[in-house]
Amino acid sequence: MRRSLTLPDGEVSQLVWDGDGRDGQRPLLHFAHANGFNAGTYRGLLAPLAESFRVVASDARGHGFTRLPTTPGLATGWTVFRDDLIAVLERIAPQGAILAGHSMGATASLMTAALRPDLVHALVLVEPVFVPKHVTAGANELSLRAIKRRDTFASLEAALDTYRGRGAFKTWPDETIRDYLEGGLEPFEGGVRLTCRPAWEAEDFRSAPPGKSELAAEVKCPVTLIHADDGTASAGEVAIFERLYPATRVIAKAGATHFLPMEFPQVVRDEILKSRNARPAGPGSLPA
Repeated sequence: MRRSLTLPDGEVSQLVWDGDGRDGQRPLLHFAHANGFNAGTYRGLLAPLAESFRVVASDARGHGFTRLPTTPGLATGWTVFRDDLIAVLERIAPQGAILAGHSMGATASLMTAALRPDLVHALVLVEPVFVPKHVTAGANELSLRAIKRRDTFASLEAALDTYRGRGAFKTWPDETIRDYLEGGLEPFEGGVRLTCRPAWEAEDFRSAPPGKSELAAEVKCPVTLIHADDGTASAGEVAIFERLYPATRVIAKAGATHFLPMEFPQVVRDEILKSRNARPAGPGSLPA
């Protein structure tokens, strides 16, 4: 089901799967999506997990059906996504939750765990954005592509026809593309348009913070890091993470792209399931 959660500056839209309602008998899993996508994109990945978790997936600021301000400059360093996630967790899981995320959502989840370890029992990071420390934030190929993105269509079906088998969506199943569109289109001038505006998506790409692999030194919970051979978590950045947090479980998925959750959802589900009995490690310790 979809619900809205009120924050001081607006509403966060969330998809919730709570299985048969036995809330007290299963851990809470929060999933954070990638830039430009929305919670609904991951419906096929997440719905089966309701047998083992209370699952909550939030639309990030400026995405899906969340209604929070997106003023220029707000995305700098992605701290706003971290702070939004902390605010959500303080309301729905003050006792802590398992955090999983893809791309920007994975990085925001990691930033949350570093700042508020009391809220995070375990991390499952899928293709986190690990920009090398020496790289300066600013315009890049992804941001330039995003600002030019077509964002209006005659209908959902027209949008589906446009995306199917093309560009970033080439490796996606049709049902996942449909989930993405149903979770991120709104009525507009006789048709539909993307709720994640191109200018905001581009700003988010420009604002990706460098050096976040080094946050591994501040993590106090079990971590699983799943990455593609050639994704946003390069071998060098993963090595930095592992050096600073040797207990990390690293899964390198051959044949995957940055869109690993869409291409290999069972791999991601299996790793999330392994985290379900996790509890925070003690101060200054590594998980067993």
